[in-house]
Amino acid sequence: MFINKFGNFVNVFIVLYLVQNGYSAAQSGVALGVIGLGNMIGNIVGGSLADRIGRKPLLVWSMLASGVVTMVVPLFTDYLAIIAWLTLLGFVSQLFRPAAGALLVDSVPPEQRLTAFAFLRLAINVGMAVGPAVGGFLSSYSYTWMFIGDGITSILFGLLAMFLLKEVREVRSPGGPDGVPAAPAAGYGTVLRDLRFLAFLLAMVGATYVYIQHTATLPLHVTAAGFSNEQFGLLIGLNALLVVVFEIPITRLTGRFDARVMMCAGLVILGAGMALTGLSGSIVALAATITVWTVAEMVYTPIANAYPGDVAPESARGRYQGAEGLAHTIGATAGPVIGGALYAVSAATHWWLCLVIGLASAALVMLARKPPAVDAGEPAAQAPAVQAGEPAAVEGGKSA
Repeated sequence: MFINKFGNFVNVFIVLYLVQNGYSAAQSGVALGVIGLGNMIGNIVGGSLADRIGRKPLLVWSMLASGVVTMVVPLFTDYLAIIAWLTLLGFVSQLFRPAAGALLVDSVPPEQRLTAFAFLRLAINVGMAVGPAVGGFLSSYSYTWMFIGDGITSILFGLLAMFLLKEVREVRSPGGPDGVPAAPAAGYGTVLRDLRFLAFLLAMVGATYVYIQHTATLPLHVTAAGFSNEQFGLLIGLNALLVVVFEIPITRLTGRFDARVMMCAGLVILGAGMALTGLSGSIVALAATITVWTVAEMVYTPIANAYPGDVAPESARGRYQGAEGLAHTIGATAGPVIGGALYAVSAATHWWLCLVIGLASAALVMLARKPPAVDAGEPAAQAPAVQAGEPAAVEGGKSA
């Protein structure tokens, strides 16, 4: 997953690539939108396929296909052809995500899952921190080499999955935790019937809507306050630095308490921290608000990532992971669109709405099912580190 996120060049530089090739900012925005649409479909289909054909085959073929599709992008010059191909790229690059999350859940004992997802996020964050610099170097030399580099990392992921990963899931008798009905071989009926898990999914839509404002409207606020792009980059770098240094220790602490309470607390802090942005006009104040919502991210995200694996019936883990990925994708798509439009009309209203959505998401989390108790001699988050084998949940694919 570090390799996958390290090579996340297309998602970062696709707008600059299209603008340099003569397309407008609006057309570039549409391109990002269709990648997001492909991500949504990929999550849904990938969740079903992960349960039907297995985790490893889907990981392998999704990443190999993603690598090939990525490297072909520069061959297209017609705008509609580019849009169609980017939609396909968004689809194949996200197919693997539910399988990756389900494979991690399959491979790790329940008492170690929270730690596993925390280390997975660490690998992802480090990859995302250093990868764009390499992508910037490649794009400054040749955008074609940027696409090739991205494709190579996807293919490398696929080959590593082919030769190093093992399919560990066993098909067992139907049944799920806390009376959740078992899933058939295909379909999302078991997810839709799990009303308490749907409450969790709605909370994740809201949480991602608020969190994505750090790339959607925070840049507008920072520049409106008179600060440069370089200063904004340093502020965002503060977020990455805090996560890399402090998330594992914080997860060791939060893993001792009720998962829903910790997610609720994190979402309240997230909404409050983002809302305080609207009151911040100095670098120090902005850095303080970023620290607040970064703490929130470190409190709720690892627990939320592990949660679907804790409550899903074994036969439907892929679909539960796919549904969670879809929730994050919806929030990440709606955040820039709705948040950006509202910010243009009334910035103050926009920031206060972040608080309201954070509080509503916190309330929804408390309606979700309490994960089954873990029979372990030590807190879950203190289990030994495991090798990640992402967000996420897995945080997403190349174009998430």
